[in-house]
Amino acid sequence: MPSLERAQYSANHALTLIAQDYIQPFIKAVGASASTDPKLNEMQLYHLPWPIEELQKLPPDLEVKLKVTLSYFIEPNPGRRGYRKRYSYQSHGLRFEVIRPDQSLENFRASINQKANDGTEDYDGPEGDSNGWQLGPQLRTRGSLHSDTWIRYADQLANMHTIAVYPVGGWWKYRTGIDRWQNRVRYSLIVSIDVPDESVDIYSVVENQILTQVEVGV
Repeated sequence: MPSLERAQYSANHALTLIAQDYIQPFIKAVGASASTDPKLNEMQLYHLPWPIEELQKLPPDLEVKLKVTLSYFIEPNPGRRGYRKRYSYQSHGLRFEVIRPDQSLENFRASINQKANDGTEDYDGPEGDSNGWQLGPQLRTRGSLHSDTWIRYADQLANMHTIAVYPVGGWWKYRTGIDRWQNRVRYSLIVSIDVPDESVDIYSVVENQILTQVEVGV
């Protein structure tokens, strides 16, 4: 049932950003044999038009909410036997990760590369505070619709302005004979922030940033 109260609250206190894009989960080295497993390919970084100054004006003990949802379609495995059990059903998987408060962009990139099993020199683990997520990276990865909510303080959210979308394995990576590893896949990324403070208009701040970027690009 529609709720006028919820709609009015959302108009004044919430902001939602939506991205629809493509990614190619797997790639093979030039000249690799037909029996060689592809490797994980690219990750995509989103630097969000975050209302940093407005968030920093809020009381330090005010709790705000960040919700991230990643949605995509998979191709079910057409067979049941002879495939690696861990990836027996999904054609591919995607994951999202949000930069932590006080984590540098370089360290964030390195943490994603480490998840993809790439060699990362001089990497000692991710920086920053990982608390605040209701589910966490282990529980939010079931199926192909991943969603999680972070609830902490506004000054921390001001630094969480970058999100990565990256691939994980699936049967496309191991059934190389039918060349599904060459496919690109579509996904949607939905990011919303909820700030329960009537003195801050985060929507207008972000809208102005977006309009400025569009005008520069014309």
